[in-house]
Amino acid sequence: MDLYVIRHGIAQQLGKKNAFTDTKRTLTADGRNRMREAAKGLRKLEVELDLILTSPLVRAVETAEIVAAALKLDKKHIDQTGNLEPGASAEKLFDEIKKKSGIESIALVGHQPDLGELILKIVQGKSKMSLPLKKGGVCYIRVTETVPALRGSLEWLLTPRQLRLLAKL
Repeated sequence: MDLYVIRHGIAQQLGKKNAFTDTKRTLTADGRNRMREAAKGLRKLEVELDLILTSPLVRAVETAEIVAAALKLDKKHIDQTGNLEPGASAEKLFDEIKKKSGIESIALVGHQPDLGELILKIVQGKSKMSLPLKKGGVCYIRVTETVPALRGSLEWLLTPRQLRLLAKL
């Protein structure tokens, strides 16, 4: 299984005059534009996805939709899950992924530091630390086993800037 771990794009700051909550923070105009360019980099890398699992927080859903559009995937291939919300259990997310039959390539869109911990849990088997993942950055893991837990090798980790540069090639 191919697993792409994607941190949401640049979002509005918390506490603006409109008193929005963390769950309703949207991507900024710059965040949307940068994420579109980064997603074009994924297309250049010939990334193909069967499914995108995303945190239900607005900024993550928007990021998932941008990635889906760039990869010519329709919205019916995007599922929101509470298992990608900040502070959610990695084990419950792993269980959810394992239940997806026929899925060969999946993207997870969520938040730091949870995604960085998730990556290390899959690659090292533990998550005492968090791998840095910039907003709009993507990590590709080739999952080699799913029982008893997801395990795999980190194939690449790209910053959003690197993805945007790839898009221009």
